[in-house]
Amino acid sequence: VSMEQVDKITDLCKSGQAKGAKLAVGGAQMGDKGFFFQPTIFSDVNENMRIANEEIFGPVMQIMKFKTMDEVIARGNDNMYGLAASVFTTNLDKALKTAHQ
Repeated sequence: VSMEQVDKITDLCKSGQAKGAKLAVGGAQMGDKGFFFQPTIFSDVNENMRIANEEIFGPVMQIMKFKTMDEVIARGNDNMYGLAASVFTTNLDKALKTAHQ
C-alpha cells in the first residue's frame, strides 16, 4: 500500500464521522513505519455516506441496520461494487434464501 491509499482511507473515515457515522474503533494510520491502517468499525452508517458507497480498499467495516429483508436485498442490489459483504444472522434458512436474491 502507499501513503496515497492511507490518505484516501483517512479521508473516507473523516467523511463518515462528519456525516454522523459512529466510530467504534480505529480510524487512523497505525504506527510510524510503513503504510498500515488500524482495523476500523463504523456503526450508524446509511446508504448516503461515502463510506457506504465508495471502495475503501482498507480495513474498514460499516455496520448498517435494516428493518425488512426487502430493504437488505434492495441495498445489496443497488451497489456497483461487489468485492465483499457480510450478513450476520442466527437464521441460516433466511440467510441462504436471501443470498439467492
